[in-house]
Amino acid sequence: MRRTMKLLCWAVIMFSSALACQAVVFGMPLSAPTDVPLAEPAVIETAVDAATSTAASHPTTAPPTPTAVVEIATALPEPSVPAPELSLSLSEDYGQAARQHMEFLANEIGERWPGTEASYQAAEYVAETFEAMGYAVEVQNFTFYDEDVEADLEASNLIAVHEGLSPRQIIVGAHYDSGDEADGADDNASGIGVLLEVAGLLRGVDTPYTVVLIAFGAEENDLDGSRYYVKQMRQAEIADTAAMINLDSLASGDLTYVYGDTGPGTLYEWVLNLAGRANLPLEGKPAAELDYEDGTPCECADYHAFQQAGIPFIFFEATNWNVGDQDGWTQVDPRYGDEGAIIHTRYDTIDYIESTFPGRIDQHLNLFVTLLVNALQTYK
Repeated sequence: MRRTMKLLCWAVIMFSSALACQAVVFGMPLSAPTDVPLAEPAVIETAVDAATSTAASHPTTAPPTPTAVVEIATALPEPSVPAPELSLSLSEDYGQAARQHMEFLANEIGERWPGTEASYQAAEYVAETFEAMGYAVEVQNFTFYDEDVEADLEASNLIAVHEGLSPRQIIVGAHYDSGDEADGADDNASGIGVLLEVAGLLRGVDTPYTVVLIAFGAEENDLDGSRYYVKQMRQAEIADTAAMINLDSLASGDLTYVYGDTGPGTLYEWVLNLAGRANLPLEGKPAAELDYEDGTPCECADYHAFQQAGIPFIFFEATNWNVGDQDGWTQVDPRYGDEGAIIHTRYDTIDYIESTFPGRIDQHLNLFVTLLVNALQTYK
């Protein structure tokens, strides 16, 4: 791996890692990007309200200030699977360290197309942040073919392992590269931010499963990092993997979702049950609803290679299946972004998302850190 990070990166890394366990961040006002024409001030519902709205009744009023602290619901729905314990870890501070990591990747490094110097800087940042938290980091190098330059390029997966009470494992992954249109704030600095914060929160905590934390490279090319990782897995290791959790594009979408394999005892059902009992705004979609019309599994994100290997998965994402073509690719009301798309457009910046949807980034990061840290500590 190329070590090109400057002294500033080292300072930020050490500061970020210290915050990973304390989850304290200093607020910084964000201004609208001067080179991107912004829509009129957003009139977006909160995720809780929007979950029950239809496309015809989409946002008509300014959003209230998002509430970061989540309260346990007093009326609990009847669970369809064994109920998780209600001694949940809930904190208004969750997501603050993730926000800082997200800002560094998007604002300080910026566009991180696979094989570029910026993507190597992002990999270095992730590896050194893991190390500063006390993890031994495995760097899994691989090559991939970039059709645009017609050449083989280099990338890396960064792997940190939290030993659990059982050698049976759960894999948590997010990709650190981005498209070449903007800063990749949503896609996928947001996912890496959550991955790194949760990595810090797990230190010194007993987990039922061993947790393998992976930052994948070259996802934007052809899911290359995750494909390579799964190819290196032994059959015994595949059989000993309880689930794969994918984190991708968590910040900008109107609604928050979990997708995955259904059935009693699955992590998908367990997470939905957890969210329902704790009154967390989360919608679910079975894995089959991500497939193409002919039933072929969608090669949509890094979960795909694990799905093909027979490993159960869940996929956290923020988008909106109620607008546009109602296929999940339109993330927000079509009045915003590029006809409702943020990822893979010039609008994928922290400034645009924050200015157009005030409070949404922090609200979503808080939710996904809450869900993930509780699942890893209590799902059996």
